[in-house]
This record gives sequence, structure tokens and C-alpha cells, in this order.
Amino acid sequence: MRSFAGCACLASLGLVFAQQPPDSPKFEVAAIKRSDPNPQNTMFIGMSADGAMVNYTNITLRDCIRGAYRVRDFQISGPDWMNQARFAISAKLPAGASTDRIPEMLQALLADRFKLQIRLEMKDQNVYVLSAADGARLKPAEVKPDNNAPKALGEDGQPRASMMFGIRPGGILITAPSASLASLAGLMSRFTAVPVVDMTGIQGQYSFSLTFAPEVNNSPLTIPPSPDGVVDATPSLFDAVKPYGLRLEARKAPIEMIVVTHLEKIPTDD
Repeated sequence: MRSFAGCACLASLGLVFAQQPPDSPKFEVAAIKRSDPNPQNTMFIGMSADGAMVNYTNITLRDCIRGAYRVRDFQISGPDWMNQARFAISAKLPAGASTDRIPEMLQALLADRFKLQIRLEMKDQNVYVLSAADGARLKPAEVKPDNNAPKALGEDGQPRASMMFGIRPGGILITAPSASLASLAGLMSRFTAVPVVDMTGIQGQYSFSLTFAPEVNNSPLTIPPSPDGVVDATPSLFDAVKPYGLRLEARKAPIEMIVVTHLEKIPTDD
């Protein structure tokens, strides 16, 4: 659910049901295996889905909770170890099931196989609100859907097109040929002191290229020094989004949080 009407409405960021109703959909069967992080890109969380199967690669339990409840990473509070172990999950969808219900099926899987229990609570947090200033100037994505292209776990629990970031002296380069503003906000948050929250109300996929100076660097890569010791002035993220008709504003707001109260490290057998 998503409801914004002023600052207080930041409390809901897509969070669905805390408890599974009796008729909630479930995967028919699921295979869960421990996996090592992808040595080429330890942060890439792959996801693919069709009318028969859904597959997650290189995924942590924290990522599973994020996708299952359609929340952002900063809305999850739990033990540090759930960020470490990675899994490969392959699950069969029930006949005729809509892929839109995959998050609910993942909720059931976490409860059944990892004994996940959660509670909800409100917490005041500092955030950057992303909004459309005087009319957004966005370029619609021109990339055609490609079933063979790598897909990542999106903010809505569905597969999304991959986004890329590069580390250069003095700055970060984000390249997103086809991304929603919600997905862009999530990636920008890796490099900001507080989370970026999309409140533009704009749907659809767009093309972005942003270069900005990071406030923090929550990526596994280190920003290299300039070879000649001179670093060109790099705009802040606040300035980098302006050419797209977007604006960032610092606020403090009550955010609905998922608190993990119980979670098993090893899944039970199917």
C-alpha cells in the first residue's frame, strides 16, 4: 500500500501484510541452496520470473524480506547475519498464478522454511524526499524488453532491468537505461547519508545518467584518487537531479519499519 499526503504519509512505503492470511498464495515447491556471492559482482541480486518459475540468485535473507514485503532496505531491522549468507532459490508457481503475487508467495516461503516472524513499528527517520519540481523532464526508456538480459530484484518484489554505477575520482556515475524513479531512489540511497524516498508520483520507466559527489559510499568499491591529484568539481546529488526537473528535500518523518523477531539461518526441507 502506498499513501502520501504530506510528511506523515511517508510512513507507508509499499508495506503489505504483516501476517499471512489463510488464503495467501504459496509456491507449489521451492528448492533453496546456499550459494557463494558472485565473484564478478557481489552486490548483484538476480531475479527472473515467468508463468511457471521464479528464480533468485545471490540473494540474502534481508533481500528476501525486502522483496517479500515490498519495502526498502532501510525499513528492515534484524540481526546482522541475515546480510551475509546468500542463497539460490528456485520456486514453482501454482498453475494460473499471477506473477504479481510473487511477493506474497515469498512471504509464505520465509515463514515456512526460515520460520520468519516480524512485528511492525513506527520510527522517526531523516530522509531525502525526491519530488518533481516545476514539471519533470524525463526521457522515456528506449530499451526493449529482453528476456535474456540480467534482471534484478525490484522495489515491488518483481524483476526489474539492471542499473549500473561506476566509481570515479571525486564522484559516482549512475547509468540506468530503463528504471523507475522508485528504483533510482533506491540506488541513489547507497551514496547518501539518509535514504532517498520517491514522492514524485510518477510511474513508468525512464533513462537516467547521473554524476554526483557521494555523501557516503555503501558499495563494495573504493573511490580511487585522481591520478594527477586534481579532482574536478562534482555536483551534489541535489544539483545532479535538477536537469531532470526533480528536487531533493531533507525531511524527518515517521517510517513504518519491519522488525525481525525470529529467523532461522538454515531453511527446513521442503
